[in-house]
Amino acid sequence: MRFRPSKKYAIAGVLVALALGLSGCGDDQSVFVGQRLEQRCNSAIPACDTRAACVMQNDMYYAGQFPGGLKTLVRSETEDAKVVVRFLLTDMLFSGSELQISAYSTGCNDFDEVHKKDMDLFKLAGDDRILEYELELKGRGDHLVEVFSDMSASYLLTLTVEE
Repeated sequence: MRFRPSKKYAIAGVLVALALGLSGCGDDQSVFVGQRLEQRCNSAIPACDTRAACVMQNDMYYAGQFPGGLKTLVRSETEDAKVVVRFLLTDMLFSGSELQISAYSTGCNDFDEVHKKDMDLFKLAGDDRILEYELELKGRGDHLVEVFSDMSASYLLTLTVEE
């Protein structure tokens, strides 16, 4: 006697296999943050005659909203490092025309800056909705990073220090 699975079992097996296969797929936000932990950025840390909301590390991300800005700290272990600033734009309402990112030296007397002005920021982000910039970090220690934009959108932010 040969075992013949019923159609119900065959269909159930296909559905289970499909569900398991799709569970490995993630949405854009999950892919963007990967294994990073969310940093709430609700502190007031003195830095460069202002206050930073948090210290961001390579294994963290921040969820925020424009218009407005964020002041945060990153740490470098070498004299000449760089920080890769990445945004994933979500809930895009109004593109705005200005994005400014500044990364200060440890002594706060010098900074590297990206300033996009008079541009459609959503068009600049493209179909993947990602903006990515690289700035120099001069000096070893804590660096203030400031972000500002007039666009109206939610975003996920990662800051990756490359030594």
